Amino acid sequence: MSTQYQKKLSHLSQEQIERLIQRYYDGEKNDLLIKEYNIDIRTGLLVKTFPMLTHDDILCPYCDIPMVSYRESKSSYTFGNPKAFCQKCKHKNYDPYCNCENCKKLRENQAEILRQKEAKLNNAKRQILIESYEYENSMPISIDELTVKDKLYICALLRTSLSEDFQNINPLSSVKSNLAPTQQYKINIISYLRNKLIVLFSPSTSLHSIVIENNEIQSYYPLDVTLKLNAAEKQYDEVVQNLLHLDIDDEINNETKLELWYEIGLFECLEFLYAKMDEYNLPSEHVGDKTISAIKESLKDFSISQNFNFIWRAVTNAAAFYQKSSVSKKHAVNTISGSIIRSHEKAKAENWEIKGYGRDYNYPQSVISEVFFNNILKIGDKGFESKIS
Repeated sequence: MSTQYQKKLSHLSQEQIERLIQRYYDGEKNDLLIKEYNIDIRTGLLVKTFPMLTHDDILCPYCDIPMVSYRESKSSYTFGNPKAFCQKCKHKNYDPYCNCENCKKLRENQAEILRQKEAKLNNAKRQILIESYEYENSMPISIDELTVKDKLYICALLRTSLSEDFQNINPLSSVKSNLAPTQQYKINIISYLRNKLIVLFSPSTSLHSIVIENNEIQSYYPLDVTLKLNAAEKQYDEVVQNLLHLDIDDEINNETKLELWYEIGLFECLEFLYAKMDEYNLPSEHVGDKTISAIKESLKDFSISQNFNFIWRAVTNAAAFYQKSSVSKKHAVNTISGSIIRSHEKAKAENWEIKGYGRDYNYPQSVISEVFFNNILKIGDKGFESKIS
């Protein structure tokens, strides 16, 4: 604040100034005080003519001298809480974001200390990650020991996000290709491969994608972690090539074929269900075990494509029920499972010919579905259009 206002009191003695200030804070009117003391100032600016307060009990943390503050208006909402500052270094005691040179330097020093601590901590975490990788990589996989399910999962994952140099499997959250129909299925696949040590945490993965506690990797974020195939270094490229281009038709038995077909079919139906619910603004978080069970049962008698028909009808009816009745969206969603069950059982009992639905344009076939139907079963779109058998 400029001292130009304080010069307005230069014609008064110190005693007069102190008396003026006292009368001002006692509540006397500004215009009367200005007239009596012959002060050339507008009414609202009178308080600015008063000399600053010196706070002997508040010392500048840098200069070790008493801080000062401007007098506050008696009507100010902050009255009684003076904003003290140092006249020498301009440090503002009241401002947690003070921009004086001393505070800026202090923040820079604190930030540097924090950076050094974080770098040291990250180096320690990175070393734990490297040691974990080296230990698990000492037990590389053998293709001959992998099951058909193992090969399907790892082939689909490699095709989805393997780096150009073969060295890393990039995070699923960073790639455009769609590994599996739903987020949960993607997480299931990553967790499965990790638990069997078919894939390892890449030493270059982001430290934000793993949780390290007590010097061990305790958990991780499946869609954000960078992985690496657990293959022996000398055979690494060969193993990657073999897994990228599967040819296991002779290995697969009917039991495994049905298990995987049902699995993929279920998640494709769930993807379609969530997509249709989203169109009608119905919350998918209310979809539970009852609806999943209804779809599983229906897949025993009708193709994935035909089940899309049942699902579309069930969601459309649920949306209409919500619009026409005074029920909650959760209540409406809860009718979907019953609708699927009724459609399935009636179509089966009366031998209906159910027209199949195509895939939603916005949700193209996933990589795991392509690998299974095209490369393993070698039946292409029939896997989608035919009854599981």
